[in-house]
Amino acid sequence: MRIFLTLPILLATASPALAQDVSEQQNSIPQNETRFQIFTGVDHVEGDVGQGLDYETTFATTGVAMSKGRFSASASIPYISSTAPQEVIINQGGLFGTPLLGSNGTQTGQVKREGIGDLSLAAAYQLPVAGVDASIGASVKVPTASRDKGLGTGKVDYGVSGQLSKKLGAVVPFVGAGYTIIGEPDNFETRNTLSGTAGSHLLLGENSALTASYSYEQSASSSIGDSQSINMGFGTNLTRSVRIGVDGAVGLSDAAPDTKVGLKLRVGI
Repeated sequence: MRIFLTLPILLATASPALAQDVSEQQNSIPQNETRFQIFTGVDHVEGDVGQGLDYETTFATTGVAMSKGRFSASASIPYISSTAPQEVIINQGGLFGTPLLGSNGTQTGQVKREGIGDLSLAAAYQLPVAGVDASIGASVKVPTASRDKGLGTGKVDYGVSGQLSKKLGAVVPFVGAGYTIIGEPDNFETRNTLSGTAGSHLLLGENSALTASYSYEQSASSSIGDSQSINMGFGTNLTRSVRIGVDGAVGLSDAAPDTKVGLKLRVGI
């Protein structure tokens, strides 16, 4: 049985803001100067792909982001360490997450694998819309991960997204949606996916924010159910140029990871 399961782990720059970024996005007038940031993060995910096939995957991601006026872009790449069934492929990419693909093989032993994941490129543009913060974005997954090790599909994925938010005092509700064109690996049948999120930031003074949201992602395979999860996050400035954030998620559907926890750090340069 072929399995293609999409797990919402990492949000690209073009996706709705996490708690550690929301304070910067609430500026009514975009800055014209060019700004650069280095960011890093660690995410740990646990779950199963059915029939007792458990997995544990850790992503240590490093990247760089730039912004100028209404435009922003980023590039990031993870180092992956995973213990998963032998027939499962770990593929960090796509607009909202990390697909896992299972082959037709009958072996189900747990295998430890690690190595460089796929390069993610993303860009976003803040639209000049009065009354709300609106943006559109695009992302590309470049297949730099080893297909032989089972760390990637060896194919390019493309994504587009859009999001809206509005500041209402200390509360900033937001919604977002995305569409991912999946690069189909050999011997697998896949479909393009829709995804969405809705939630709210709670601003805690000028430097901190809490985030709560619901995420949905359509499965890239008709044989696997869609993914749903509840997400929480907190971000705060340590200094004017250093911001740290923590986040977590709990799966609401069988196809979603059971749990996810993450730590993020951004440093302005």
